[in-house]
Amino acid sequence: MNKSITYMEKLSSGYALMDLGYRDYIAARFLLNKNFIVQGLTLASIAVEKYLKAVIVFNLKDRERYNYHFDRFRLLKNLLSKVNSDVTEEFDPVFLAILENAFKIRYYDKIKEPIFMGFYINQFIGELDWTVNFVENFIAKTQSGGQSISIYSKAVKNNDMDLYYNNFVLNNENKKNYMEKPDIGFSIYISIGSVVHQEKVVKGGSARNKYDGRIAEFIEPGSDYMYLQ
Repeated sequence: MNKSITYMEKLSSGYALMDLGYRDYIAARFLLNKNFIVQGLTLASIAVEKYLKAVIVFNLKDRERYNYHFDRFRLLKNLLSKVNSDVTEEFDPVFLAILENAFKIRYYDKIKEPIFMGFYINQFIGELDWTVNFVENFIAKTQSGGQSISIYSKAVKNNDMDLYYNNFVLNNENKKNYMEKPDIGFSIYISIGSVVHQEKVVKGGSARNKYDGRIAEFIEPGSDYMYLQ
């Protein structure tokens, strides 16, 4: 079996993954900004996964199996290292842990133990925006000398409001200042019983967090929290 992969195959598959990843990313941004938390997290996880697969495909020398999801993130990371393009070394580990858990909640029948996630929504959106921008620029630099033809780059040039709204990267805001703005905490707890599942989303009150390179974790709601589900 011929394991070699042609340049055109890499271009076709890589840009297809980027296009799909961008569409999921924009949908995730919309949902998260509207506080549809579980749905937004799921799409954010799928979007980043597709972007990582695009990086893998663009840098392959031979055909490889890369149809892994974020519940098997370690395998994706191993492939990125194999093609000398492990962009995840630059990612926030708290953000990555949330994405790993977010994929697991797609299928309740696959959940083996309770899942908990706690974070601040604006910080999570900010980290998602930074991550997608970073990967887009990485691909443009390594594939076309900095000139991108992706849907993302076209949306940037067209000042697409779905992309620019509450996007500190494209609005040229300082990351630390953005991350330390008043923010709303959310915690998600999902468990599976013998017959039914339990899903609780807790919305906390407004808070300011110090940002030191990692997004803050929201664990204990205060007296002003409310259950959304």
